[in-house]
Parts: sequence; C-alpha cells; structure tokens
Amino acid sequence: MSLVSYLMASVYDLAIGRMERTCLGSWRAELLTQARGHVLEIGSGTGANLPHYPESINSLTLSEPDPHMRRKLRQKLGKRPFPVSCVETPAERLDFPDATFDSVVSTLVLCSVANQARVLTEIRRVLKSDGRLLFIEHVRAATPQLLKWQQRLQPLWVPLCGNCHLTRDTEQAIRAAGFEISGIRHLRSRGAPAVVSPTIVGAASPKKSDKPGRPANHLFSG
Repeated sequence: MSLVSYLMASVYDLAIGRMERTCLGSWRAELLTQARGHVLEIGSGTGANLPHYPESINSLTLSEPDPHMRRKLRQKLGKRPFPVSCVETPAERLDFPDATFDSVVSTLVLCSVANQARVLTEIRRVLKSDGRLLFIEHVRAATPQLLKWQQRLQPLWVPLCGNCHLTRDTEQAIRAAGFEISGIRHLRSRGAPAVVSPTIVGAASPKKSDKPGRPANHLFSG
C-alpha cells in the first residue's frame, strides 16, 4: 500500500480526536442505537464505532480493505457480547449474498470510495428488504462561500487525504441509488477544518420496488 495509506492509519485517531470529543462521538452513539440484527460496517477504519454498537445486535461484520487500518482495527476488537468478524472486502464489491444484513453502517466513508454510486448499489443489494443504511458523512457545502473553498482545496485534499472528496452530494447519491431517507439531520461538525464541517446524519431504507441483485461482472471492471 502507499505511504499515504500508512501515514493516514498512523495519525487517524489523533487527527479526528478533537472532532470525536466535540460532536462525532455523540453522533455515533445516537445513530448506532438504531443498529439491529446482523450488521455490516463498511470502511471500518480504526474502529471508532466499536464502543457504540448495542449489545442486542446478532453479529457485526467489519469491512476494511486497507491493511494498515485493519491492523489497528483488529487491535481494538477485544471481547464483545456478539460475534465480530473483520474482512477486507472493498465496499465497491461486497463479498456477501443478496439480502444478508439487517443494517449497514457507513461513517465518513462515502467521501473517499472510488465509485460512490457503485458502493451504494452494493449496500442496497446486501441489505434485507426491511433493512436500513445508517450514515454519518461530510458533504458538499450548501453555502456558496464555503463551497468555493471546498472546490479550491479539493485537488490538493484528495491525494493527501486518502481520496477524500469535499464536494460530493452524498444525500442525493443515496436517494439516486434507490433509498428512501427516513430521517436526516444537516449538521456542522466542530474540531476539524471548516471545509469538512457540513455533515449529514441519518437513516435510509431500500425502496420496495426494483431492489437490485449483483450487477454483471463487467460493470465492475476498470
């Protein structure tokens, strides 16, 4: 893996520490009370969500393709009141059958995946028909002045911050992927640069019609 990947894993907990203390930790705790059944978390990173899962869930599958992040994640697993597994499958091609999970969790992940639409299609595929996507994502600013700064900084930000994009309209992408958003809050985080402060926190369910299966393999090429 790249030097950037190694460095990000090394400093990630420290880099987001202030944001965790001022807002993100409480957002995680509140959101994850909604997790139920068999849970998949994509892009688990170093395991910031681990302390917040309710003891009542049936199982937790942590997906983290980066080996440096995954090493730190496994160090935090410890003993849990539910089965936990850690896998390296990428979010763009989740190695699970259709309708496997009751909940899928994505926190600060959809900003940095290579193909956001593809990831959301895969999430929808592996969710049960009554399942829920639980998300916390920083997003494109609604105010023109902050959006201009996001656009100016993005060409430098993306390669330095692990493919993190500042201007993705993730709420619209979730809707376009066939989800109905049942609850969403538009917030501003504290403890981090202003360009990553616009944040959405919420839950979404697959629309009842046209739930997808796995697309043909050629759609995942390139």
